[in-house]
Amino acid sequence: MQPQEMPVTLRWGIAGAGAIARRFCHDVNQHGRAGRVLAIAARDQGRAQDFADEQGLPLAFGSYQALAASPEVDAVYVAVIHPEHAELIKLMLLAGKHVLVEKPAVTKLKDWDALTALARERGLLLQEAMKVMCFPAMRELLQRLPALPALHSLRAALGSAPPREGKLFDPALDGGAAWDVGVYPLWLYAAFCERLGLAAGEPEVSLLRAPGEVDLVAHFAFGGPLCAELGASIIEDLDKAAYLSGGEGNERWELVIEGKWWNPQAVRWLAGEPLAAWPGDIVLPVEGGGMQHEADHFARCVAEGLLDSPWVPQALTRRVLGWVEAGLASAHDREM
Repeated sequence: MQPQEMPVTLRWGIAGAGAIARRFCHDVNQHGRAGRVLAIAARDQGRAQDFADEQGLPLAFGSYQALAASPEVDAVYVAVIHPEHAELIKLMLLAGKHVLVEKPAVTKLKDWDALTALARERGLLLQEAMKVMCFPAMRELLQRLPALPALHSLRAALGSAPPREGKLFDPALDGGAAWDVGVYPLWLYAAFCERLGLAAGEPEVSLLRAPGEVDLVAHFAFGGPLCAELGASIIEDLDKAAYLSGGEGNERWELVIEGKWWNPQAVRWLAGEPLAAWPGDIVLPVEGGGMQHEADHFARCVAEGLLDSPWVPQALTRRVLGWVEAGLASAHDREM
């Protein structure tokens, strides 16, 4: 599906009034082309009204049920904490709303299976908000990859060191590195395998965690045909670039996704003689935080009556959720 101009048509509501919700609202309303955020919902009317006043929204709801019942909202962006995703997705689907849910979509594979079945039954679109897959630079890279000699390795990580408090460090809230940031490199790997028709195996997983704590660092290693070393951390900064390599001999090549690879805006030739299949570096800057691209893609899918996204398919969300859920249950824990 190629991007195209289209009028503002999709009316968004947001469930959850935190930082990620503010970024989504700003990006869609300032830079989006295919929809507009009109409504915010929180458990507290005052918090919802403060958000609405700050962002210039006409509708503020003091409950998620009120948002679900609103006839002025077509689609809902679910931006609450991980353990609350499944219940809210179900509420919105049963109310006839299309749903874009922040990553990770859910934290139990059985919940995703039930929710995707419900969405199909209701004729609604359910999509995980994996924004990296919708950035123009990533779409261009995915278009070019099949023309290059075989991709055989990927290195990517996402890590930072926030204060050791709050939901990220709470096992009861499904905190930890794998769920919070590990899904990003796993999605990158899954998308490359899907695009190139390569089998994606099961990863070897190792975690750094103490008894009773969340995983502070997670490492996922995949064997061939596409080998990958993928990392995630909530206690240290990790390399923000991602590296792809492939080919053999004179056709060996290496690319780098520069800057924050999960907000991809530049992909450059790093090693090897430039090949004819690589017409030049990809440099496609975005405005704002770039979340408008996933919102616009979602709106186009809705307008075309699609029940699944070709860019962020439910099957790949399922694959990534399965890797994390199984990995957390069976991984080798490293000493702290």
